[in-house]
Amino acid sequence: MNHQPTDYDNFSTDDFVMDPFFKEWVLFSDPVHEEFWTIWKDANPSKIKLLEEAKRLVLTLEKSKFEMNSDELHAVWDAVQADIKNPRRILKPSSRRKKFWPLTSVAASIVFAFLVWYWYELPREIEYQTAYGETKEIMLPDSSIVILNSNSRLAFVNDWEDQTAREIRIEGEAFFSVVHKTDHQPFKVFSSQNVAIEVLGTEFNVYNRSQETEVVLASGLVTLSFPVKEKEGKILMSPGELVEFKESKFQRKKVNTTHYTSWKDKVFHLDETSLEEIIKMARNNYGIDIDVQDHEVLKLTASGSMPLSDAASFMSQISKIFNVEIVDEHNKYLIK
Repeated sequence: MNHQPTDYDNFSTDDFVMDPFFKEWVLFSDPVHEEFWTIWKDANPSKIKLLEEAKRLVLTLEKSKFEMNSDELHAVWDAVQADIKNPRRILKPSSRRKKFWPLTSVAASIVFAFLVWYWYELPREIEYQTAYGETKEIMLPDSSIVILNSNSRLAFVNDWEDQTAREIRIEGEAFFSVVHKTDHQPFKVFSSQNVAIEVLGTEFNVYNRSQETEVVLASGLVTLSFPVKEKEGKILMSPGELVEFKESKFQRKKVNTTHYTSWKDKVFHLDETSLEEIIKMARNNYGIDIDVQDHEVLKLTASGSMPLSDAASFMSQISKIFNVEIVDEHNKYLIK
C-alpha cells in the first residue's frame, strides 16, 4: 500500500487521478482506505463533488486500458482534435428530459484519460537536478540508491523492465549504490564525454565536469568504455582504483576512496590537497566567484578533514586551514 500524502485538502481533480493511494481506494478498496476517505469526506464536504469526478475519471481510464489499445487511443485523440477544429452544429434540446454529458465534458475526459495513459504507459525521461550547495538522495526504479552532489543532473528512462540494461546519464557528481538483479540486467552510467560505466552490483563515485570524467570504485567490479581509437578502449576496474578520462586519454591509479566519496556524508577529506583544487571544488559545488591576488598561494597544500555546509562557512574554513586572508565582496571572494 502506498503511503498517503498529507495535503489532499489542496488537491485538484488531476492531482487525485494521479495519486497512487487515491487510485488504490477506487480500484482495490479495503477497510483501511474506506476509513481514511470516509473521515476525509466528513472533514471536507465541499470537496465531495470533486472527489466523485476524480473517481469517475480513474474508472474511465482503467476501463480504457482494457478496451482500447494504444492505436485506438491515438485515434480518439485525433478525433477529439478534429472535433475541436470543426465543431458540429449544436442542436436544440428536445422536450424529453434526458441527461447527457456535454460534448466538451466528454471530450475533456477522453483527452485527460489519454494524457494519463500516455504519462503512465509510455516510456518517459525522469530527471533530477540539484542546486548549488544541495545534495539529494534518489531511489531508482530497481531500488538502487544515488546520492547526487551539488550542481549536478541525473536522467534516465523509466521503463527499465523492458530494457536490456538500466541506463543513466550524469552531469556533475554522484555516488551510486547499485542493486544486483537476479536476471543480471546490467547497470550503465554515461558521462557527457561518452565514458560508459557498466556494473552488475557495486558502489562507485562518478565525477563529470569541465570535459573531465573521473570514476572511483569503492566495491565490486565495473568495466569502463572510452570513446578512443586506441586498442585499450575498455578496462576492468578493481576496488580502490581511480580512473580519469580527459582530453581523449585515460589513466588509472590506486587511491583512498574515502577521500573521493566523503562528500556524501557532508565531509571533505584533504590529502595534501592544493588550494587550487579546493577552489575548483568550491566554484563547482557552490557556484561562487573566487579571485586570487597572489597565485603562489594556489600551490599550498593541506591534509585533514573539514565539514561541508554553506559557501560562507566553507570559505571561512579555507582561510583558517591555509592561513590566508579571504574578503567577501558581495558573494565574490578575494583570496589575498
